[in-house]
Amino acid sequence: MDRGPEMNMKDEAGLGFDIHWVQQALISAYDDDCPLRPVKTGAQSLKWTSGLEYLKKGVRRIFNK
Repeated sequence: MDRGPEMNMKDEAGLGFDIHWVQQALISAYDDDCPLRPVKTGAQSLKWTSGLEYLKKGVRRIFNK
């Protein structure tokens, strides 16, 4: 995070500007560390297999008891 403008918290306008700068710095840091990834669709997506179906039915049976 680069050093921002000198903080001036003596009045409401200065405080509002400083809060906005800190918010933007946090958003920028998050965007840099956690880039957006495309959603997997089609052949890349997870499949609901018969094994998962069997487990789901077993959990539902236990949950209903």
